[in-house]
Amino acid sequence: MKAPERIILGSGYIHLATFEKGTEIPEPQEFCTDDNRYSYIKNGASLEYSNEVQEAKDDMGKVSKTIITEETATLKAGLMTLTGNTIDKLCDTARVSESQDGKYRITKIGGIGNRKGAKYVICFHHVDPEDGDIYVMIVGQNQAGFTLQFAPSDATVVDAEFKAMPNLDSEGTLIKFVEEIKDADPEPTPTPTPTTYSITQNLTHVTSDVSDTSIDEGEALEVTLTADQDYTIDSVTVTMSDTDITATAWDSATSKVTIAEVTGNVVITASATE
Repeated sequence: MKAPERIILGSGYIHLATFEKGTEIPEPQEFCTDDNRYSYIKNGASLEYSNEVQEAKDDMGKVSKTIITEETATLKAGLMTLTGNTIDKLCDTARVSESQDGKYRITKIGGIGNRKGAKYVICFHHVDPEDGDIYVMIVGQNQAGFTLQFAPSDATVVDAEFKAMPNLDSEGTLIKFVEEIKDADPEPTPTPTPTTYSITQNLTHVTSDVSDTSIDEGEALEVTLTADQDYTIDSVTVTMSDTDITATAWDSATSKVTIAEVTGNVVITASATE
């Protein structure tokens, strides 16, 4: 099935959480929640992938073989909402605390001995209500440093560059790119199996035109009873779910048992005398 054409237009949100080795990473659409939204962004986001190849070729240029020797992936975004906690995820040597009176948040940056060695699950969520959302997920860390620029008229935007690491799964995947399929056929709702009830006929010198021994719930039941030759039906009892319904189900003029909607096990007892 050919994928529909789509135009990617618009920005989205950055979500981030600390990566813990050995912990299963959720699917991007489950990961991107308000609780782990990292920052609102400005000027969108970009994903860059590049590789290096090695080519082996004979002296005459007749045969060659090329293999990929290195891959690099980087997720970039301009962070517009910024606190010390944001910087803590941008800089591996940053640490955040609050003053004793709770009036100040203090972020210390630098000192090789303060490095955390932390990795993060980062996901950019591109919102598209028309064609479906897109999720770009990596595991990595910011390795490009950062610049805080305080301009007189523009908002401060920190350009983060998260370099991907092969920790998304056991296959060494650098990037997980997930697209929502808007026109996907929904899974068919399974047809419920109808409840089946039994039909029991206790007949003495009487025959029935129904040989079935079961019936689905809600179906109608009509049974014609016929006395043997030289016999006359003198007794008929009809129960459903152990409740006597003879008065409404049995018609002696037509010799028929009629139940408009079966809701339980049916027992028809009939006898005839000579």
